[in-house]
Amino acid sequence: MNIKLKKKLLVATLLVTTVITAGCGVNNNKNIDQIEASMKQEVQFAKMEKGDNKSLKRFYKLNANDYDGVVLYIPKSTMDVNEVLIVKVKDKSQIESLEDSIDSRINYQLQSFSGYGPEQCALVNNYELKTKGNFVFFAISENAEQIKEAFLDSIKQ
Repeated sequence: MNIKLKKKLLVATLLVTTVITAGCGVNNNKNIDQIEASMKQEVQFAKMEKGDNKSLKRFYKLNANDYDGVVLYIPKSTMDVNEVLIVKVKDKSQIESLEDSIDSRINYQLQSFSGYGPEQCALVNNYELKTKGNFVFFAISENAEQIKEAFLDSIKQ
């Protein structure tokens, strides 16, 4: 095969790969409200209520103004552990500290319910955590995997 043909094949392969990969990627231009609205069409946030900036600070020690957007659902009852946190970071360098805050929350919940809340501990231990593009997703719920899939679907659109 001559060099010109090899170059053309290489360029064509790269172009096709780029187009395919871009179609499967993350829409980082979506705002957090669009993602939440899309997810609500697919799943219910059972046993949870919408959290606010104070809840974010109390549960995760995070400041909402540090991020491009935050969605937080917190347990309705002190005996529940169901919660969902979705954060759109301003910069990917924020992801590690955000994941550390989530890890602290998991440990706190496990410590709080150890000894008397085996169902709650089982739910906490089966959490879903996913980082995709500029988004970090975290859920503790009976249907955490379904919520995660709704999140992934919402950021592709």
